[in-house]
Amino acid sequence: MDDRKNKIAVYYIATGKYKALFPEFIESLDNFFPKYQKIVKLISDGLEEYKDYEKGNVKVFLCPRINNYPWPIVTLYKMWHILENRDDTCEYACYFNGNAIVYPHVDDVFDMNKITTSYHSFDYKNEHYDIWKYINLNSYSEAFQENRTYEYIQAAFFFGPSKMIFDMCSDIVDMVNKDSKKYIYAQWHDESYLNKWCVDNSNKVDKKWILSCYKEYIDSNRFVYLRDKNNYDIKKS
Repeated sequence: MDDRKNKIAVYYIATGKYKALFPEFIESLDNFFPKYQKIVKLISDGLEEYKDYEKGNVKVFLCPRINNYPWPIVTLYKMWHILENRDDTCEYACYFNGNAIVYPHVDDVFDMNKITTSYHSFDYKNEHYDIWKYINLNSYSEAFQENRTYEYIQAAFFFGPSKMIFDMCSDIVDMVNKDSKKYIYAQWHDESYLNKWCVDNSNKVDKKWILSCYKEYIDSNRFVYLRDKNNYDIKKS
């Protein structure tokens, strides 16, 4: 019997003011594959009160404490933090952005043999957000791709078989390290590298509309709502 079956490692990073977003997220997480056990790998500079949290099929594992480094250090090294807290006891792994709330969804929204990513949360209903006017990647960066040559995705959510997720994270960390040696940081940090990886590994990726910052567009297929962080007095410094 495979003890990894029907288990999902959920990676969640929250430092500084972002910790205020965690209570609503954890209460909503049972909506995500409700029949699966979710092990939340909580990567934070606090939230110790959730150390022994267990409710329904959701259990929190408090990872070693990290520092609340200035923007964009924590997000740039998101994939590194996931690998540092790698959990091989779960069949699947995923990441949720700190401002996510999960609503009920249909299970067949996922191809369970691929990594599911999401188009930008600022898209209107099934209409691509024009992100390209904001992107000007350094051509020497490992993340470089010509604008408008691919369908841009957001790094606020991804889900897939654990080994595929960890291999992806390892490849992205390698790209970040190569750029660091050249004193280069990609314009949108981990998101730029994730987009590059998804283009280079398109046979392993299933792009969907999963995220939305418009609550009125949430439904059983597009089910992750990204809250307005300004409502929690969270602003990038």
